[in-house]
Amino acid sequence: MKLKKKQEVHLLFLIECNNYMKKLDFNIPIYYAKVTLIITDDYKEIERLYDVKVGDRPYEGFSFDVEGEDEYVIVISNINWSIISHEVVHVVNMIFSQCHIELDLKNDEPQAYLTGYIIKQIEGFLKENNNNGN
Repeated sequence: MKLKKKQEVHLLFLIECNNYMKKLDFNIPIYYAKVTLIITDDYKEIERLYDVKVGDRPYEGFSFDVEGEDEYVIVISNINWSIISHEVVHVVNMIFSQCHIELDLKNDEPQAYLTGYIIKQIEGFLKENNNNGN
């Protein structure tokens, strides 16, 4: 991936609530990617929308990158912070891999910062929408 001069991460969070979706966008000025959070248990719809194969296993959550795009998707079936944080770590690693950033066990601040930032955005979104953001 060629990095652009003005790099940013667009965080797009969607939550399905009674047949409607709410979304919230965030920017991170040092990366170029889009992250989407979808809360649904309709995995067949995710397969249709993103042309991915999820299968029939009862996943609590999963994440994937959208082929040919700088987009990373987190799908969870319910609001569970353990699952959310698990999937966020996968997305952070996908972003770093796409940007050719090697994880450094002796200096993991960039990974911790991006993980914390994404979690904070999800938490704020859930609080704002009264969905267990604690």
